[in-house]
Amino acid sequence: MRQILAATAAMLAIVTAAGAADSVATEAGSATYNWSGFYAGVLLGYGTGDSSAISDNGFDGSAPEDRADLGPKGFAGGAVAGYNWQRDQLVFGVESEVGYLGAKDDFWFPDGDDYFARSEYGLYGSLAGRLGFAIDQTLITARAGVIVADIDYGYGDIDGGVNGEPDPDSSIFGDGARAGFTIGASIEHAFAGDWVGRLDYAYSDFGSHIETDGFDETYDVSDNLHMIRIGLIKKF
Repeated sequence: MRQILAATAAMLAIVTAAGAADSVATEAGSATYNWSGFYAGVLLGYGTGDSSAISDNGFDGSAPEDRADLGPKGFAGGAVAGYNWQRDQLVFGVESEVGYLGAKDDFWFPDGDDYFARSEYGLYGSLAGRLGFAIDQTLITARAGVIVADIDYGYGDIDGGVNGEPDPDSSIFGDGARAGFTIGASIEHAFAGDWVGRLDYAYSDFGSHIETDGFDETYDVSDNLHMIRIGLIKKF
């Protein structure tokens, strides 16, 4: 994750510097490209995050410190659509996304440790507000909003033996929509009329929630996800 963030920061710095150099070549404060209007496109990339369950009395004492940690990762892609308004070099708007997250991770320790964990993302949708600064054909934006994603998870004890199954009374399971907040940043460049390329970073946090197994033992479950993506967008 540090490498992803470092690479993103480096690319942002390069494009920002290039945009600043272009602005020097034109009159100060000018923004000749018009970012206003409706747009739609696709975003494709990679997601990686953290999922965990913490329990004071669950896992039968098997999990280290009664905690299970996962690092789901995988494909991230979707369709994006939005609308921009521009005033001088200030651009603001609203943007929606729908897509699929392939991030997942699991482990299964039937011998000795006797516990398991799994987390898998699926479909998602988000809605966010955007605020940006235009340097002619380059646009730098930040955004914040809400996201809902399907997250399938399971944590708990195994019913002994190499071929054991999850103990239904000492485990928790979930599969459904989880809501959270999302923030992000992007750099866009109009390279062919109304066609725009985008480098995009997004962080989504789904918070934590308490689940209870068949013995009334509680588990504090939390999930978050980072995504870095490239996109191709058409302005209308």
